[in-house]
Amino acid sequence: MIDNVLEEESVEIESCDTSTLKEKRDSYILDNYICDESSFLKGSAEAVFFPVLECQVIYILRRANKMRKRVTVSGAGTGLTGARVPLKGDVLATDKMTIAEPHFSKEYEPLFHKENGKTYLIYLGWDDIKKEYFFIAPPGIPLDVLSNILETKGLMYPPNPTEKKAYLGGTVATNASGSRTFYYGMTREFIRRLRIILPTGNVVDIRRENVYANKRLFAIRYCDGQEKIIRLPTYNMPKVKKNSAGYYVKDNMDIIDLFIGSEGTLGVFTEIEGRLVKKPRIIMPIYAHFRNSQDTLKFVDLLREYAWGEGRKIFSIEFFSENAVKFIRIKYPPPLIPAESKGIIFFEVAADDEDELYNTLTEIEDLLSECSVLKEQASNDPKWGSLAKEIRHALPEGINNYVRTHGCHKVATDISVPKESFEEMMQYYHYIGKSSGVFYVLYGHIGDFHIHFNFLPRNKDELDKALKYSVKLMVKGVDLGGTVTAEHGVGKKKYVVNGIEKPLLELMYGEKGLLEIAKVKNALDPNRILNIGNIIPEDYLNL
Repeated sequence: MIDNVLEEESVEIESCDTSTLKEKRDSYILDNYICDESSFLKGSAEAVFFPVLECQVIYILRRANKMRKRVTVSGAGTGLTGARVPLKGDVLATDKMTIAEPHFSKEYEPLFHKENGKTYLIYLGWDDIKKEYFFIAPPGIPLDVLSNILETKGLMYPPNPTEKKAYLGGTVATNASGSRTFYYGMTREFIRRLRIILPTGNVVDIRRENVYANKRLFAIRYCDGQEKIIRLPTYNMPKVKKNSAGYYVKDNMDIIDLFIGSEGTLGVFTEIEGRLVKKPRIIMPIYAHFRNSQDTLKFVDLLREYAWGEGRKIFSIEFFSENAVKFIRIKYPPPLIPAESKGIIFFEVAADDEDELYNTLTEIEDLLSECSVLKEQASNDPKWGSLAKEIRHALPEGINNYVRTHGCHKVATDISVPKESFEEMMQYYHYIGKSSGVFYVLYGHIGDFHIHFNFLPRNKDELDKALKYSVKLMVKGVDLGGTVTAEHGVGKKKYVVNGIEKPLLELMYGEKGLLEIAKVKNALDPNRILNIGNIIPEDYLNL
């Protein structure tokens, strides 16, 4: 017997104005929607639809079901795993979506914002029971725009993925995170409610803490009285803070968490309600430079333990290895980035007043001295805040320039491992990097034991080596109890072993796990039309 059942909402679309639904088939427009930022995969599509209203999304999906035609949901294209890349069929772009009337019974305040010639609208509310602010927004709002709107109210949406042009819907679909996960946690922890159009065109409105699985079963009750039992996969997720690999499952889970991180395979978000926090009055970015990797990593350990033990507001702890520093120094030469710097730790200290900031910085100064810091860079000046962001983004810019110069694409990993395994994984990163003979860069969210390893091959031979050795890294990560993708999602990524191409997620959950995921997908998408190829290959859906 299943106690809590997810109820379908009855929505009539006969009165929906589909005349305003834009459809584009021009090749120059389609070209913008058949790849993503990674460029490792280029797809194909017949048309791109630009729905504005929810009823138009329902219309598109119901039409696709009748035609047995595939639909791929597209966000901003900032992803790195091919998730939004269509393999055929049509594209449903979320760029123009808005909310005609939020499905929420309490008072809310509409907030309009104009940016880059476009008007955005979100709703702001206050939950008197939970004592927290929340927002309601469409999926196609960029994170930087959302941040700009909320700042006018002194509020903040904590998830902080690196790419600020990413759409909100895409970050929820991948359970994205970023640097501030160290303090706040992942996107999942800030989603209160989702309004979702299932692949069949049915509508569900899921509020956190309303519907739970009975162990690993839950049911959806449709308006016609039919009830469908959904059996969740039996695998156990890795015990790491950050994980975006496959469907989130555990006993007695909140059903909203199944859809967060499902990469568009289980439905299209039309409304997203997120929890907000008050923005601290001061957020100070700090760069600490070190002469060697030993001092760099020692400081990370001390700062991490200090943040946990003292409860200080250390929002993020980011690591840049020696090779990463070299890329940053190309754009920012000495004295800004010292010639002797062999490692950088970037971190953010937040405070509500000057006294709190002073106390925190004084205590951190002792930690830096203990690690023989080479140079510190910090300031409350807004100009420094802008420069600090630019310095941080100089690395991906430098990597992209390097890749373009040599005509090969980078081979990147997104591995996170448990705390007790991190030192071993770091040693293995360098062992594999040096063994491969391919230039590599290490950087990323070291506060969460999550580092990005990028091979930067210069030719076809090095590219083949990079692909081979990256598999070794992922296998090691899984053996240590980690995940193959901490924040980017799986998308359509695969790996090659002995010349055979396999789905990336098979490394973690095996064929059995993928088949169980496929059963969930097939139960909610019986005609197999939505985001086919994401997380699991089409072959698994046919077994």
